[in-house]
Amino acid sequence: MDDKVKTHLKKYKPEYIILVLAIVALLIGFIGYKKGYRFTENFMIGKAGKLSLNVALPLANIFIDEGEKIVTTKDNELLEISLSPRKHTVIISREGYFPWKKDFVMQSEGKVDLSPVFVSSNPSGMVITNKDPEFWKIRNKIIVDPVPTKESPRISKDGKAKLWLDDNAVMVEIASTTKTVIQPDPAIRNLYFYKDRTDVIIFSINNAIYAIEVEKDGTQNFLPIYKGASPSFIEGALDYIYVLDGEILMQVYI
Repeated sequence: MDDKVKTHLKKYKPEYIILVLAIVALLIGFIGYKKGYRFTENFMIGKAGKLSLNVALPLANIFIDEGEKIVTTKDNELLEISLSPRKHTVIISREGYFPWKKDFVMQSEGKVDLSPVFVSSNPSGMVITNKDPEFWKIRNKIIVDPVPTKESPRISKDGKAKLWLDDNAVMVEIASTTKTVIQPDPAIRNLYFYKDRTDVIIFSINNAIYAIEVEKDGTQNFLPIYKGASPSFIEGALDYIYVLDGEILMQVYI
């Protein structure tokens, strides 16, 4: 090595050391990233977790932290997304449906399972006239429909959850854990699980019928299903309910 090179290296030795350290740091960061390590919000290092999204409808737009966008392509699509261990926000929108949002914290090497709720912003259905042989049977069943109590609760279709009303508070019990979902001032008239789910309930109050999520963590989505004068309802098949609003009886899809 000639004298000029030695002099140059000696003169710029600190800069070369910094450059080498930076390259080493980048290599370590790249290797760590490939192995799933990420920075948390407080600049600690944790391992990426998995977000599992079960999306019922195709053509749904999924926004992760208002940045990454994914569009579903089929019914009941299961997506698994790697996320850094910190707070995240997922927003799902689809034409003709109310948007759904959830805030959550991903733990290091954690797993978060989410099932978005799709409620139509323009509910459809049909009027059932008194000429229909089932009219009076359905109407009378709605009129005498009792709200569930702790002694006589609604049972979810999978048999894993119980639902009842206590002092106008909606209570859900899953795996021996009881949660208060909502306790409004106006009286709740009807109360059921939403479709075949245990994490969403449907109830009538004032001039509307709503769906609300059981969990309050993050965003507790509260979605209108039907608005009228003073509707009451009972469940029908999986995808519809029977609604009695005044003297009008309807089958409303949910």
